[in-house]
Amino acid sequence: MTPVILVTFAGRQKRMEILTKYIRKAINDGIIDEWHIWDFTRSSQDNEWVTREFGPARYMRPEAPYQLKGTVAPRSSFRTNAKIDHDLHIAVLPNGEAENYFEIVVGGWVNTHSVLRTVKPSELDNFANRGEAAVIWSKSTPGVLSPSQPNQVVLSVDSAGIPTLQVNGVIVGTWPELNLSSGASVMVRGGWGADLELCDVNAPVRRYVGNPNEKLPYWQAYDYYAKRLEKFSSAVFLKCDDDIVYLDIEKLNEFIEFRRANPNYFVVSANVVNNGVCAYFQQLGGALPDELGHFERPPGGFGGSLWLSAERATQLHDFFLEKNDKHLPLPNKVVEWKERQSINFISWLGKDLLHMALPKGDDEYALTVDLPTFLDRPTAIYADFTVSHLSFGPQEQGLDVDRLINAYDALTSSRL
Repeated sequence: MTPVILVTFAGRQKRMEILTKYIRKAINDGIIDEWHIWDFTRSSQDNEWVTREFGPARYMRPEAPYQLKGTVAPRSSFRTNAKIDHDLHIAVLPNGEAENYFEIVVGGWVNTHSVLRTVKPSELDNFANRGEAAVIWSKSTPGVLSPSQPNQVVLSVDSAGIPTLQVNGVIVGTWPELNLSSGASVMVRGGWGADLELCDVNAPVRRYVGNPNEKLPYWQAYDYYAKRLEKFSSAVFLKCDDDIVYLDIEKLNEFIEFRRANPNYFVVSANVVNNGVCAYFQQLGGALPDELGHFERPPGGFGGSLWLSAERATQLHDFFLEKNDKHLPLPNKVVEWKERQSINFISWLGKDLLHMALPKGDDEYALTVDLPTFLDRPTAIYADFTVSHLSFGPQEQGLDVDRLINAYDALTSSRL
């Protein structure tokens, strides 16, 4: 199987809702197999929306907060398959009015001990105060977590409300002092340097939760895939910004097949509206009239007058929105490129994850300049698949975002 996996670094709700409509349509049509939402949100409102909209968490970095995983009750056990080397944290939130939550740490202290402690609800994600938490139970559990395979975790509650935890078929602890006869919600996380992957989460749309408030956080996604080369080597990857507000869904599969059939290119870009390099070639190909102004070749493929200007971006968006034919011809169907370009919507092959364990830094430069130069493989722009990218940072001041989003939303409704 050669799955098609879309990766999106999320997520600003207002800008991402249009993209969501297109991608759910593409999944329903069988064009895209999986959509991996990397939660790099910076506001609590956006985080709540991403959590609510995109379902279960598959993976979380060590500093990611607790994520809801399921429930437990006397007649229904909590089960999960957790890939983690040490420090699996399980939070038990009793139903009803509870002054305290309970936290089970499995394989803490370098996979040597496990504890049960009470935690105030307000301090659930504040690891700095864990030393003050009341420990109810502690036990030596050497090697309780296996680093080589997903750990089978089962939390059950008997008829008296007493919980028991088993890991890989071994009873870790039973706690008569807890009464969960009314049931409880169960949350999980890693911590203390251990990331957590929940291998039983296989929904087509799933979340991957990065460390919060990290500057240039995108390396976390590339690191995840590069470390799982064997699993993803046959996949075709798409990566798009969260503010893609138009996507020619009729041409998406054609773009994917071109990517699959042309392994000589390291990355292939869609033909993007509001992208400096694409705009230069769009005008060169006769798609953008002179009345819109001159779209120069960005120096080294980066920056330029369009990237800097809200006014120019607005004019370009309005031109595209008013255009009946949403195709923007380039000088050639495929334009080879050996300089930097914005990675608003690109594709790479899973086998190239061999080279994609990127360090923290500028992923765009790495994917379009450093790696193509090192590997002597050009990038390309595919003319027949058009998407529209809402804005770059320097364009934000002066851009009427609400008006443009409303216009693109109306276009989406007419197309889907």
